[in-house]
Amino acid sequence: MPGKEKTNIALSPFLNARQEWLEQFGSVAKNAAHWRMFALLLVVLLLLSVSGNIYQGLQNKIVPYIVAVDKVAGRAAAISRADAAGETPRRLIQANIAEVIHNWRTVTPDLELQQGLINKLSAYLAGSARGTVKSWLEENNPFTRAEKSIVSVEIKGLPLPVSADSWRVEWTETVRNHAGITQSVTAYEATVSVAITPPVTDAQIIANPGGVFVTGISFSKLLGQ
Repeated sequence: MPGKEKTNIALSPFLNARQEWLEQFGSVAKNAAHWRMFALLLVVLLLLSVSGNIYQGLQNKIVPYIVAVDKVAGRAAAISRADAAGETPRRLIQANIAEVIHNWRTVTPDLELQQGLINKLSAYLAGSARGTVKSWLEENNPFTRAEKSIVSVEIKGLPLPVSADSWRVEWTETVRNHAGITQSVTAYEATVSVAITPPVTDAQIIANPGGVFVTGISFSKLLGQ
């Protein structure tokens, strides 16, 4: 009978035990499943975060810099970082060419200053210009010359372009003895080739922030002297 069947089901020890287990441990199993899902989500987020850090670490952290050049002297006056590199300012190229000539041809009895000029010169030379300047310095050793005389260099106006990558510069070299007496004054001209290679390391930014390199030099005395 229906009433008797309900009584048998209610009194079944197996069914009663199952019902009790579901009531006591079912919620625990459900909570454990939720925690597993939460833990899995945290692992996925952690992996995404680590992957992002690795990607950022592999990116180039060097930021392009813009160099402001003094309009009168033509020398670098200020350096600031930029989000995007643009065209190299004309005055920066002119200033670097003038700097190369000055550091190359100056002779001073201050040995530390002389070595500093040569070090700066090296940071702005590349290609055949490096070999040309090295050969000239070997034949006209500034440290040996400084024992008897000094040479001051005066750039005659800003270098002017003669083509897309070539510039013409004129300068005067005044040779004096250690008593300050002028021994000679000679005017020179040179055609230099220039290439732009943006710096990619901190050391390169410090040494040559504009990335302007003189890659070739052809020079001679001015005619009519």
